[in-house]
Amino acid sequence: MVRSSLRRRPGVLALLAMIVAAPFAMAAAPPEASASGASKGSPTAVTDHGSPHSDTSRQVARFKRRLAESGYVSQSGTEGVFDLNGRYCDGTVFSGMWPNPQSPYILTGLPEVPGQAPNTNPPRSWRLRQDEAVVMIGTTPPPEEYFGVDLTRIKGSLHTGPVVWTSVVDPVNNKTVRTNGRTPYSKPFALVITGNRRTRDEVDRMLAASGLGRGTNNMTIPPAMYRLGLGKRSDEFLIGIRTIVAKPGFEKALDDYRAAPPIEVFRVRPQGHSQNQTKPVYRPNPLPVPRMRVSGTGATELDLNPTLQHLRQRIIAAHPGYKARDIVVRRGFEESNPGLQENLVTDPPITGVAALSNDADDPITRNFRLPDGSFAVAYGTNHVATRQASYSSIAMYAGPRAAVSLTAENNRELEGTARDFLGDRPNADKFYAWTFSRAGNAGPTGPHVTELPSAKTNFCSQYGTDRPVDMTRIRAVARAYMQPQTLTRPALSSLLLDRLLVFTPR
Repeated sequence: MVRSSLRRRPGVLALLAMIVAAPFAMAAAPPEASASGASKGSPTAVTDHGSPHSDTSRQVARFKRRLAESGYVSQSGTEGVFDLNGRYCDGTVFSGMWPNPQSPYILTGLPEVPGQAPNTNPPRSWRLRQDEAVVMIGTTPPPEEYFGVDLTRIKGSLHTGPVVWTSVVDPVNNKTVRTNGRTPYSKPFALVITGNRRTRDEVDRMLAASGLGRGTNNMTIPPAMYRLGLGKRSDEFLIGIRTIVAKPGFEKALDDYRAAPPIEVFRVRPQGHSQNQTKPVYRPNPLPVPRMRVSGTGATELDLNPTLQHLRQRIIAAHPGYKARDIVVRRGFEESNPGLQENLVTDPPITGVAALSNDADDPITRNFRLPDGSFAVAYGTNHVATRQASYSSIAMYAGPRAAVSLTAENNRELEGTARDFLGDRPNADKFYAWTFSRAGNAGPTGPHVTELPSAKTNFCSQYGTDRPVDMTRIRAVARAYMQPQTLTRPALSSLLLDRLLVFTPR
C-alpha cells in the first residue's frame, strides 16, 4: 500500500512500468552477471506450455525439450508480488521491515524436492541441491529508472523473526542484464542460478540451443560462502525483482507487468537412478565467488554542504509558529558480506543486515514521534541530480515493530522542490524539500506536501484486520540505487545524508 490510505496534496506524480519480447539466435556462453507462491510438487514430465503473458513460450518449450533429452528433471515455480504491508497485517510476517512502497517486490516461489528438509518460509525461501539450478525465462520490465533481480540468503522465520537477510551477489539490473535485443527493456532473457560449474555449463548450452544464448545471465551461489544442499543445516535462498519508476508513458505497462509477471521459473537437476532425489548426481564442481562491483567513483556531494545548511535555515525560518527539531538519517545496515559473517539480524526497531547490493546501506532515522498537528520536512540532495544514483527517494514508515510503509517520494517527484526555499540559489535543483504533514489545513499546504494518516488511524483496517501498528511513531528511510558509472550502489561516504526537521506547535 502506498497512497491508498493517504489524502494526497495535488501536484505529485504516481509512477511505475514494464515489458514485451521476441526470440533471437544462439550466442556464446554468457559471462557471470555480477550481480515466491508454488505448492509442493514432484518432478514433472516436461510439457509444452507457455505463459499467455509472454512471447517466450517457444523458447520455454524448446528448453523443456532440451532438459528431457539431457536427462534433467524440472519443477515449475511461480512469480507474484509480495505485499509486505498486507502480509504484516494478515499475520504472515513478523514485520513489514521497511519495504519500498514504490517497488512492490515480485518474489519467486519454488516447490520442494521430495524428501528434502522442509523450507522455513515456503514457497518463498528454498534450498538448492549442490548440482541443481534455478532457471528463470521471461521478458524484462518495460522502460523504467531501475529494475534489479536480487538473489539473497535468508536465515530465520519471516513469521516469527528475526531474520538474517543478505545479498549473495550483485543484482542483475537494467544496466547489466543480457537480453535478446538491443535494449534491456521488454526483451526476452534467461537467468541461471547455481553453485555447480558443470550444471551451469550444461544449462547455459540448453538455453543457447533454445534461442536464449544472447540473453542468458548467470548468478552464482558460491559454495565457499554458502551451504548448498537439501538437509536441515543447508542455507535457504530467495529471489526478488525490484521494479521502480516507469518512464513516462509506461506506467500502465509496469502495473500490468507486476500484476502478471511474464516470467516462468524452474528448478532443474540431473536425474539419477536413485529414488532419493535429495542425493546429488554430479560431483561437487564449485563455482568461485564472483568479482564484486565496487561502490563509489571518488566524486562526492560534500561541496554542497554549505547550501544544505542554508536550506535548513530557510525551512526553519518559513515556519515561525513551530518549534523545529533536527532528525538525521544514519547508516542503517552493515554490508551483506560482513553482516553474514557476524550473523547480524534484522529485527525492527533494531537495524541489522539486509539485501543491500542496491542502495547505500539504507540510511535510516531513529524512530520519532509525529503527533497530530505536527509535520516533518525532509530535505537534502537529490542524488540523481548529483549523478550519485539512478533512483533515489525518501520514504516514511509507521510502528517501531511493524515498520510498515506509509508513502514515498522519488527523485522525479522531488525535482525542483527546493526552489520553494532556495529560489535565489543557482544550485537549488540539486536539492529537494518535501513536507509530510499531520497538521491539516493549519500546517503547510501546496503541491510539495503529503498528508499522512492521523496518528489515531487503524492502519490494518484497509486489509480487513486489526493487527496493531503504533502510528504515533514514524521513521524515515532514504534510498539511492545504482550509481550510473559503477552500476552498483553509491558509496555512503560520498553522499550528503538526507535530513528531517520535525515541527510541533509552540
